[in-house]
Amino acid sequence: MKLAIVTAVAALALISMNSEASVNTYTYSNTEYCQLAAGDATEMKLAAYSRKLGFTPTTAECRSLLQPVSVEVAVTKEDVARQQLLRFQRGSVIRLNNTLNQKLAAMSVEERMAVLKRLYN
Repeated sequence: MKLAIVTAVAALALISMNSEASVNTYTYSNTEYCQLAAGDATEMKLAAYSRKLGFTPTTAECRSLLQPVSVEVAVTKEDVARQQLLRFQRGSVIRLNNTLNQKLAAMSVEERMAVLKRLYN
């Protein structure tokens, strides 16, 4: 009987320590505050969040944080050739060596497509 009581008390102590640790490890961010502010969060919830965050982000900060950023990625000829090669190699047992890959990358798009179609069809 005493063993059961000691076991139950120990289990409760472990559960409470675990829940306390999970409360302390949450990371608050200004982006999440801005998402809450843009949503349907109440003033009380925003005030509590800003207290935990340590400051209140301004409207301008929120606007800049929530605006999507467009990034242009430069695509090289090798990248295009690699993507085409991967598309043709999918489901095939034919694998090309690095020298042939470099030669394919040096070709024009039309020539490369013709070679890949002949090779994989």
